[in-house]
Amino acid sequence: MSEDYSAIYDMPIVGAAENKRNRQGVADNWALGPEKTSVDPKANKPYWKRLAGIMSVAEQEARRRFCANCEYFNNTPEMQKKMESIPLDAFDMDGGGRGYCHKFDFICHNLRTCQAWERKPYEAEE
Repeated sequence: MSEDYSAIYDMPIVGAAENKRNRQGVADNWALGPEKTSVDPKANKPYWKRLAGIMSVAEQEARRRFCANCEYFNNTPEMQKKMESIPLDAFDMDGGGRGYCHKFDFICHNLRTCQAWERKPYEAEE
């Protein structure tokens, strides 16, 4: 690694109770979902249709916007280690892997999203 990522790795995370509160806030106010994830392009149609309307994009485009490719989602090995301090719960069981949302300070998942989604920059090594 040529860049210094220590500031990202040193970021604190919330505890279990605050994680749960923050997650519920995102579900209530930012269209976090879908509750039961799936890679099936026909699954969760009501959720994706609603989110597409909120984001002003086609449903197919909304379905491409996962937490996994969101700017705020950190699923680095260092963050994975930090998240081990927060016990798994039912919401973790089908989300496709954990990552930490730095926008809302909670553990989210690869296959979920919300209306705050922002494109993650991508840089390939030369």
